[in-house]
Amino acid sequence: MEKLIIEGEKKTPYISFDPENRQLHFEGRSIPEDTVRFYEPIMKWIEKYIESDERTETTDLHINLEYFNTSTSRYLFGIFKLLEPYHTKGNPIMIHWYYEKDDFEMLESGEDYASILKIPFKMVPLETDDE
Repeated sequence: MEKLIIEGEKKTPYISFDPENRQLHFEGRSIPEDTVRFYEPIMKWIEKYIESDERTETTDLHINLEYFNTSTSRYLFGIFKLLEPYHTKGNPIMIHWYYEKDDFEMLESGEDYASILKIPFKMVPLETDDE
């Protein structure tokens, strides 16, 4: 399976999915003007990843978004829901949720997802530039 790389722009995150190393990354801001057009190919890639993968090593999903809008939130939840049955069938997933230490809203968003999903979340505090 091919890697998926989407270069980040002002309103869209950098996406890097490496199936060989089992690393999925979201970084930056996610406020796309056309959320469906941006996220649907990502959803399709993840579906193919799940269908083609039979290894039992952990897949790490890194969410390092400084900001995301409501429609992105729905897609993140959709991605997590795609991965949940994959995880419960013996293909471990670990979601690394990054947030700046003083960004309580981003921390709370990660905790909210973690509380309703059956996938482990690791909350990862980041130092802010002024520390």
